[in-house]
Amino acid sequence: MQFVVVFSFLLSVAAALPEPEAKAQFGNRPTYRPRPYSYWPHDHLARTVYDFRRNDHNGAFDYEFQTENGIRVAASGRPGIRGQSNVVGSYSLETFLSHPEGGVAQVNYVADEFGYRATSPLIPPIPAHSLQQIRKAEYERARGIRWY
Repeated sequence: MQFVVVFSFLLSVAAALPEPEAKAQFGNRPTYRPRPYSYWPHDHLARTVYDFRRNDHNGAFDYEFQTENGIRVAASGRPGIRGQSNVVGSYSLETFLSHPEGGVAQVNYVADEFGYRATSPLIPPIPAHSLQQIRKAEYERARGIRWY
């Protein structure tokens, strides 16, 4: 038992000794510098060139911003009848991914009591089988059929 007490005492004294400055600061591992996350090649982070925000604190808001690499976002929200914010907005970016020759990809959207609806030439039309399922669901809902 005395051995355990003496060993514990010596271990705690050794742990309390100050370390050399460099080892105390960095330890034996290399220093870690996080890299900024970016979708763009060569770690190019785009700076914001325009930023406007307005919030009335009653459900109404407006914001708009633009970055130096061509991303533009704008939205306007107003209080809805069910307590939600009805939002009308758009976003666009200069792209080479969806346009082989380059160009601007733009999406306009509305989000309100009836859901989220986006329009853009980049969004393909709804397939016929999906439209058929939507019509079937509306038919069943009108007759009181509920699926849980």
